[in-house]
Amino acid sequence: MNSIVEVWEQLSKEYGSRLALKDESAGYCLSFTELYETINKTSQIIENLNLKKNCNILLCLNPHPLWHVIDQAIMTSNCVSVLADPTSGISEIKHLIETMNIKALFTDNTKVVSELEKEKISVHIFYTGTSDISAYKNNKHIHNLQEEISSVKYELKQNKEYFSDDLASIMFSSGTSGKTKGVMFSRQSLLSTFLGYQKVVFPVYKKTCVSVLSCSHAAPRLTELALLSNGNTIIYTGYTKYFKTVKKYKPYYLLCVPKILNAIIGEYKKECLKTSKIFQIFNNIAFNISLKYYEQKFKYSKSIIIKAITKMLSICNVICYTCFIKNIIEKFMNPTTYVIAFGAVAGKITENTLSAMGLNLLVHYGMTEASVISYSSKEHKKAYSVGKLNPYMDVIISDVETGEKLGFNQKGMIKVKGKQVMKGYYNNEEETKKVFDSEGYLITGDLGYISEDGFLYFVGRHKNIIVLNNGENIDSVKIEQICTASNFVQQIVVFGQDKPYLTAAVVLDKDYVKKWAKNKNIDITDKKVNDLLKKDIIIDINNLIGENKFFRWIEQIKDIVFIDEPFTIENGLMTRKYTIIRTKVYDKYQNLIDNMYK
Repeated sequence: MNSIVEVWEQLSKEYGSRLALKDESAGYCLSFTELYETINKTSQIIENLNLKKNCNILLCLNPHPLWHVIDQAIMTSNCVSVLADPTSGISEIKHLIETMNIKALFTDNTKVVSELEKEKISVHIFYTGTSDISAYKNNKHIHNLQEEISSVKYELKQNKEYFSDDLASIMFSSGTSGKTKGVMFSRQSLLSTFLGYQKVVFPVYKKTCVSVLSCSHAAPRLTELALLSNGNTIIYTGYTKYFKTVKKYKPYYLLCVPKILNAIIGEYKKECLKTSKIFQIFNNIAFNISLKYYEQKFKYSKSIIIKAITKMLSICNVICYTCFIKNIIEKFMNPTTYVIAFGAVAGKITENTLSAMGLNLLVHYGMTEASVISYSSKEHKKAYSVGKLNPYMDVIISDVETGEKLGFNQKGMIKVKGKQVMKGYYNNEEETKKVFDSEGYLITGDLGYISEDGFLYFVGRHKNIIVLNNGENIDSVKIEQICTASNFVQQIVVFGQDKPYLTAAVVLDKDYVKKWAKNKNIDITDKKVNDLLKKDIIIDINNLIGENKFFRWIEQIKDIVFIDEPFTIENGLMTRKYTIIRTKVYDKYQNLIDNMYK
């Protein structure tokens, strides 16, 4: 087998009428047989355009069963599937059409259809939504995909010839620099990742999965394909209907980003408030005992007393979960659900909280350019920043300065090599050369170490290392994750490069600030309140930093500035993977930040 697209006929025969994909909102669904047939029909429609082999076709579509149909049909037609984020604006789409020589476009956005039609952009536009686009019926370049699928004569094609090294797909990375680059994958790259997921990460059959993620990103795309290959059913839903869908299907898997993890914790708290006051009191005690157990579980100690306390907490945790916590979880989701998080490190506090809730959290570490490099597992409960090495990849740790390969438990740069790694960046040889070393290893830009038992520990981004003017290195992300545990803090970005000390830009939790002012009997509109508020916040976040056993005095934050506007995707201060773009925050608030060092 040289391409993923060759698997669908086999799955059609194996799982037949079993449900493969469903859109909970629209009610659109496909069985495995229908999935295979619809991929072939869509492939025929593309081939009828008489496009050249390896031409670029843009897919800009929200999560929907047709997403995988179109993606696989494009590659079945020996064309290249170019994956754009569904939130892309019209100017971004036009830019992609021009710079990537796009010949056809699939979209569910009527605005994109009308804007491109107005400007006479000569690409074939396939509309996948349900709105009426009959006004464009005389335009030979605008097609209603649903109508064409229903009218095309289905013919089972003979096996096509696919070459493993051919370019199959282009995805876009959105790193912390904010500069997107087209990441090129061969058929072999995608197939290797797919097989790794199928055999190692998701060896579970005929279960249900709920997803809200866009498959325009590498990890969700390959995860969903791997789940489908084992006969699992994927249900798509929106953020507003998320828990309604989860309650309905009680899925075995949840695919999400860290933002959803916090929403799950929030839903747990909501369900707690619906119980009696007495139950709430006992449940809070039980939850805190379980949380203490997970905080203590992986702290290595030779002390017999500490080991005894941990064992006692373990027994208490089982009792607390069975008698209290499980009863709350069952109200809105399956207690044995596997929650799979992509996009960013969830944070130790979040992961311990979910563990106390009894949920199985699987955190995948990777990047668009190489897909998943390691993943946590059921057998290894210490999910935070750790995972089994992907057996299909060669992973090494090298010295940041010299590039020399390091041994076990030595922290350095994570580098990877293997069939799953990208071919390079589209039309960007200069950037491609920068991310590969002389031996062909992809330089991830992340810091970590490999333990003797073969687990990869992620400890931070090399890009996010702040070097103070005294030469001390500080992991800004680690500090930020600790500080977000403060009730005052909604968002925070730490600064200090080439400066004598650390400072931070803080978006406040306004509701908590109101409670703080009320408790102190302070008029929140008083101009002097900011100085007192700033003092209390600095004390609070530095106390949190100080609780870390690896704390150093240079990691204290000496000053902060309040930012009224949250950091969001819409204002350009956050990537679509919900990672704050440090450089853009600094550029926007440079004067305020620099004033803290005067």
